[in-house]
Amino acid sequence: MNKRLRTVVIISSLIVVVGGAVAVIKSQTFANSSKPQTQTTNDPDWLTPEKKKEINEKVLSSQAEIIHTKYGDFFPVEVPNEYPSDQVANRDNQEEITAQTKQVIKNNFVYEKKEKKN
Repeated sequence: MNKRLRTVVIISSLIVVVGGAVAVIKSQTFANSSKPQTQTTNDPDWLTPEKKKEINEKVLSSQAEIIHTKYGDFFPVEVPNEYPSDQVANRDNQEEITAQTKQVIKNNFVYEKKEKKN
């Protein structure tokens, strides 16, 4: 009885080891074919004209969270303050932002520079 049990255990363990080895080899063999393949296009016209127009309208109709410039950061405001015209840059009219600029208008949205507290 003891010899029969030993034989069954050895054969069972060999079956498990061989099955595991086959599973590992099979998964490595077909690893390249089982990965999902993503396809990219180099064609710049992959967007339809309608989709391009929709994206442009969406971008132009939404307000940015912040405008970063070399003169500081401008944040959106609901109620803009009154500033002299030399401190307001209307980017819709291609006006330049300067160091004295305190307010920026872009796509009909108003942004103001927040003063640093010392």
